[in-house]
Amino acid sequence: MRFASLYRISMYVLLFLSSLILNIDSDATIDLGGSFVHYPKFFPIAMALAGMIAYFTVDRRPGTGLSTGAANLLGVASLLLVYFEYQLDRSQLVLACGHWLYYLTIVKMFRPKEPSDDWYLIVLGLMQVLVGCFLSQGDRVGMLLVVWAILALWVLSLFYLHRESLRSGAEWQRSGPVRLPEDRRPGDEPEPYPGLFGLPFYFSTARAAAMTLLLGMFIFLIMPRSEVRSQSPRGATAPKSLTGFSDEVQLGQMGEILENNAVVFTAELLKGGRRFEPEEGALLWRGVTLTRYEDGRWARDRGAVQLGSPPASRRSPDQVVEQRIRLEETAERVIFGLRPILDIAVRPEGLIALNSHDGTLIRDPDRGMRRITGFRRNYGPLDYVIRSELDAGPISVQPGENDVLNYFPDAAGMRDIPQDLRGPLREISARVVEGIPPEEVIDRAQALERYLRDSGAFRYTLQMTRGDPGLDPNLDFLLNTKQGHCEYFASALALLLRSQGIPSRVVNGFKGGDWNDLSQTVTVRQRHAHSWVEAYVGSTSTSDRLPRWLTLDPAPAAEREEQVALASRLPQSLRQVVDFARYLWVFYIAGFNADRQEQLLYQPIRTLVAEAREGFRIMRMALMNVVRWLTDFPSPTAFFSIRGFIVSSLAMLMLVGLLALARRLWRTMSRRLAGQDDRAGDLSGALAAYVRLIRVLEQYGLQRPATETPREFARRASLLLGDRIRDHDGRPLTDVPARVVEAFYRVRFGDLPLGPDAMAQLDAQLDALELGLRPSPG
Repeated sequence: MRFASLYRISMYVLLFLSSLILNIDSDATIDLGGSFVHYPKFFPIAMALAGMIAYFTVDRRPGTGLSTGAANLLGVASLLLVYFEYQLDRSQLVLACGHWLYYLTIVKMFRPKEPSDDWYLIVLGLMQVLVGCFLSQGDRVGMLLVVWAILALWVLSLFYLHRESLRSGAEWQRSGPVRLPEDRRPGDEPEPYPGLFGLPFYFSTARAAAMTLLLGMFIFLIMPRSEVRSQSPRGATAPKSLTGFSDEVQLGQMGEILENNAVVFTAELLKGGRRFEPEEGALLWRGVTLTRYEDGRWARDRGAVQLGSPPASRRSPDQVVEQRIRLEETAERVIFGLRPILDIAVRPEGLIALNSHDGTLIRDPDRGMRRITGFRRNYGPLDYVIRSELDAGPISVQPGENDVLNYFPDAAGMRDIPQDLRGPLREISARVVEGIPPEEVIDRAQALERYLRDSGAFRYTLQMTRGDPGLDPNLDFLLNTKQGHCEYFASALALLLRSQGIPSRVVNGFKGGDWNDLSQTVTVRQRHAHSWVEAYVGSTSTSDRLPRWLTLDPAPAAEREEQVALASRLPQSLRQVVDFARYLWVFYIAGFNADRQEQLLYQPIRTLVAEAREGFRIMRMALMNVVRWLTDFPSPTAFFSIRGFIVSSLAMLMLVGLLALARRLWRTMSRRLAGQDDRAGDLSGALAAYVRLIRVLEQYGLQRPATETPREFARRASLLLGDRIRDHDGRPLTDVPARVVEAFYRVRFGDLPLGPDAMAQLDAQLDALELGLRPSPG
């Protein structure tokens, strides 16, 4: 591939990646007659098509490019497109500004290009990348950003070579034809860098890219960190409200979510300071609680909301599981964690609060979000740490949660059942709990759970059908279809419990997650969304009267795990690698905050320095004791002893070593000073031979551009000379340029002598070369 083609294709691939980073995580849509179209996905495709068209038209025939006036007119017209996009969705202001950069890039691509135009294209692409990173810190953007950075180094290297080749006049359009050897056709356009793109060039470029990335990583790691941002930038988009986040849920809504592989959060689990792999499906990541039911819709109680923090609770490290969680961007305030929660750590302090009314974790609205008129209320990615009690059992007691049912029996609607459902539900639940005394609340609740989960009468599936659309979805599930996903199981159980006088609430969150052996983390995706039930079974006998909640999961576990596994679109081995790359991006690049910097960098360095300091202190004390023992002579006569013999021998050996070192240094300096004149003569002779070679080849029509090294020039000259130029003995002179250049390198850079015989041989070979290149008479 020719240099010009390689350079131009690399430039357009870089611009395509820039547009991809800008648009890949955008969820902006446009309404076309009731059909919502995700229009940002078309921008990278259009960029790729524009690059191909520009390569085959403008870049090959510059006369076909846009004129200056036409380009300016299109640039002004692009502002109208930006305004139109902003009017369609005012929450996408930043994205619309990014698309303006995109439009200007397209216009610039169809202009005839000088090096300054290419530089503008690179800057426009960089600005698109910056806008894309501003809008999203997702893992896909992170991976594309690494690829873009490596490709940018490659393009900048080619840009420098391209600019220097134009400056030196090496390209055909700039310098015109040189005198060619007889076997070359006039009109051929010479390459500015013949023989450049070989394995050595690619290896050197890869080495430079690796060193640049390593240096950038080092600077990134040591740069001091401040508190992380927990609010999305103005104009950034956030995922839509999903089950586990939302305050209202329609039965059947979770079916779409369970088929979605989008990541919700990533968690590191530690017990006793060590990471551990949880049991399959043992984690219930509690989200929002729903208490009010009507017409197939569950809603959260919007009554009293009391914010606070869990009271300090002491446990031994073996009884606590620590969760270091990185939550992705969302539009809701709900926070996830394992229950019961003992402690919360987040920056800034107080950003996460416990709703003592229902035990839900939420972001403090006063600190987590400022309401901005005309823009969505978005919450950016959040890092937080939760400490929970390990193996608390099916009955959990959450410190800091109020026992509202003890003081207000009808509070939060946790006993309410629609009037038309009371009879049918009561009839079904009575058959199940028959024979269990009413005071055995836990046994009755668990019997209802087993009826749905273990009886075999109900089946877990994501394919939803309605037996009787005119019937309530719960009754239709219990009486007709007897199949559904976890949302139907949890909803039916909550209402069955209430029909037996047991207060209950539906909990939406996530169950389990994808364990990664490489990163030792759990990745929770939307397909892990789950619903279960908490039944009120009284309060503690302590003075604080905390409510006791029995956790019930009525969905058949094995069938659910099978459906969740089927929703994964990647093989297990490939998913491990992808999740590990995402973990590095999420925790140590996008989420690399002050705490992780302290944990990863500063704390190990301080520990190492402290241990090294202690080691050096011990060594210094031991050395001082040895010196003290060797030099401590109570009287002059004590010197004449075994210890005195050792001291005097060591002193003489040190003196001899110092004298030998001084003598060696003196000889080296004397030799160098005496050899300056000889080296100067060698250098002048080798330089004269090299200058003569340049002049001889110039007479032949071969010039060395400023961007070509002497060795590259010698290689090109040897290729052009071929085997036609010979000395008087018939030997080819193809290797003469390489010999002269190597002699020059030997003296100039290797500081090696060049004897008189070698100089005479070079002069003879140059005489033969000059004679062979001289045109024959006539």
